[in-house]
Amino acid sequence: MIRIPLLKDRHNHMFSYGSLAAATDLFKVRTEDEAIKMLSSLPHDRINVAMGWFDSYFTFSKENLDKLPPIIICNNSLHNYIFNTEAGKVIEEQYNEWFTNCKNQEWIERHTMQVLTFIAGIFGFNREIFDYNIKKNLSLGVCFAADMYVCNNEIFEFLATNDCSELTEVWTSPQNYPLLSERYKKVCRGVKLFADGACGASTAAISEYRNGGNPFMTYTDSELIELLEQIFGYRTAMAIHCIGENAIEQVLRCLENVMRHSPDRFIRLEHTQFITEKQAKKARDLNLTLSMQPNFNMDSIDYADRLTKAYCERNDPFRMLIDKAGFKPGENLVLGSDGMPTGVFGSLQASLFPPVPGQRLTLDEYVAGYCTDNFDKGHIEVEIDNANKKVDLKVVCK
Repeated sequence: MIRIPLLKDRHNHMFSYGSLAAATDLFKVRTEDEAIKMLSSLPHDRINVAMGWFDSYFTFSKENLDKLPPIIICNNSLHNYIFNTEAGKVIEEQYNEWFTNCKNQEWIERHTMQVLTFIAGIFGFNREIFDYNIKKNLSLGVCFAADMYVCNNEIFEFLATNDCSELTEVWTSPQNYPLLSERYKKVCRGVKLFADGACGASTAAISEYRNGGNPFMTYTDSELIELLEQIFGYRTAMAIHCIGENAIEQVLRCLENVMRHSPDRFIRLEHTQFITEKQAKKARDLNLTLSMQPNFNMDSIDYADRLTKAYCERNDPFRMLIDKAGFKPGENLVLGSDGMPTGVFGSLQASLFPPVPGQRLTLDEYVAGYCTDNFDKGHIEVEIDNANKKVDLKVVCK
């Protein structure tokens, strides 16, 4: 048995997921019949939410969806949402822009986090929700979890009033940052922007999908350069979501242009699932940090219906990044979960015994990139069965 420290999850949505703790979890559901059975028992007198749906395994017919109580169903990627007629009546009244554009995937990509904020707002936020989520995360082996998108002033006020720096950090949108008071800016880690979509919605900016897909780039080069220059003026950290190699290429190209004048900014590239070796070396030379999710190794299985075999094999190339491009876990390569799912249980299994050999991390690399540097709040007991390619885990909290 090996003891490792608890996890520091650099990429999560802690406050949103905390508010959504009461949502129905579809993460392990693999058929429409099973999902319908779970959702049919929900209350009819309010809007309900389900999370973790993989449309790669099943979809919902409109007929079956409309038989359910009022329901919003969130794709596990958080880049695709569906709702039934009864829920639509509420959405039409409270968030008409989403209702009007619910079938417009480009609009969804540009407003993904606003939609998630609206959905989380159905359950609200309070101290009890925060404390519950901290305890839940600890049970999953996580003692620190970031929230990569917060625009709710109620949450900023909570953080400004209560020192939670050992438990979380929050990022906000480029549009919201200049609206924050100086007091709120002190508890805001930085600004996050999106350069492309996601595998779950077939909108990540890769060159080829099995099903055609709808690869999406948020900005033109000139738009992205203008936005980067604006954010550099804020003198805060920056995180850029870029999954597909085409989005990564654009981000590197535009950053190289802008960083000539501001080379000392802290910049993280989020996900970078299909980064090439050439791009990785350029990112290293630009002194960028990569923030990646070992649990996304499983996209090579979960999204094999839309990703070609070549892309399944290219997904999360940790060995290339470490062995060839020179990235060092814990220094310029940090790890998190995006909450899909949160915790050590899926991520360590996917790291040590991934679907693709090039995705493998050693236990030391995992610890360096993902864990805290102490055992103050507890530890994780790890048993590795190499013969059966299995990891047994026990979380021990103090």
